[in-house]
Amino acid sequence: MKFLRLILRSFLRSKRRTVLTILSITVSVALIAVLQSVLATLDAFANNPNASNRIVVRHKVSITNMLPIRDADWIRQQPEVEAVMGLQWFQGVYLDRSNFFPNFASEAEYVTAIFKEEIVDYSETQFRDFLRDRNGALVGKALADKYGWKLGDVISLKSEIFPVTVRLTVRCIFQSRRPSDELALHFNYKLLEEGVFYMKGRTGNFFVRVRRPDDVPKLIERIDRHFRDAVDPTLSETENAFQLEFLRMMGNYTAIIEMITGAVLVAILIVTANTMAMAIRERTTEISVFRAIGFRTAQILILLLGEGILLSVLGGLFGLGLAWVMAGVVRNVAGTFLPYLQNFSIDAGTSALCFEATLGVGLLSTFIPAYQAARRPIVDGLRSL
Repeated sequence: MKFLRLILRSFLRSKRRTVLTILSITVSVALIAVLQSVLATLDAFANNPNASNRIVVRHKVSITNMLPIRDADWIRQQPEVEAVMGLQWFQGVYLDRSNFFPNFASEAEYVTAIFKEEIVDYSETQFRDFLRDRNGALVGKALADKYGWKLGDVISLKSEIFPVTVRLTVRCIFQSRRPSDELALHFNYKLLEEGVFYMKGRTGNFFVRVRRPDDVPKLIERIDRHFRDAVDPTLSETENAFQLEFLRMMGNYTAIIEMITGAVLVAILIVTANTMAMAIRERTTEISVFRAIGFRTAQILILLLGEGILLSVLGGLFGLGLAWVMAGVVRNVAGTFLPYLQNFSIDAGTSALCFEATLGVGLLSTFIPAYQAARRPIVDGLRSL
């Protein structure tokens, strides 16, 4: 207990310096926590365990090239296949470009069979209404809540890819386990075919649900081999690999985030080391007096290390608190145009990593000046008395 009192007295010796150092650590830890959580969220988006038995079949030349929708008939005949759905990214704008959300022209009758892990709760009556209405829309609950849509509401989506605007009626609202999955909208593919002449009988890609994940590799190979010499050859891949391609459009985000994280850690180390070096240098005489009255070198070292660790731990805890607040901002702001960030949160693993890193910084930044001060000859420190 007496050691704790001594640590606190030393810790509060220069309140301004202590507060400024804690603030710098707080901001740095919050930034690291947010960056690492963004990385974890992006990795989870491209490594979705629910997609382990789904394949995406697209054109081999480019993701923007179309495939004949009749190709789905051959794929459905394969024994490993449970369901196949043609799906086309529509990129429709609702009122304003800032109102971004994923919207697709889909073969309506297969949507729930393909995405049964994402569309987990919906009314069968509403879904039948969606199938019966050529202009019907299947909407996630989070998306409906965001814009205040209710069953029967009419909405217009103007595509930025195709020269068509579709008027849709909300017929079915579904719920999901992940917030990002509830930001999607599906409408009947026939509307796109009727509105855009060159889309007649064509689609952007096929989503294929396989009965067993173990069958995915051989089915991928068989599909591509079958269509290899066709006018429109295919490239089949797992859904996770398909999603990863979109993330790669942002560049090597993993390396960028890790570089920023490393730079911030170095900055924390420098700031904390400089603060502790100054604090210990100012107490050279005091440390010598402690040793002269009987304090051992190990005890002096513990006192000084305790001060550095306390400084880092407080900064780390405040930083994690700030990161939790920033996570809500990321979900509400960035999540509007990057839907997968609706799943963003500071998880326990990231919090533990940040806390351990902060603790390590406290030890590293304090040990060298503390060891030098504890080993300094007593006479040298007492000369200034």
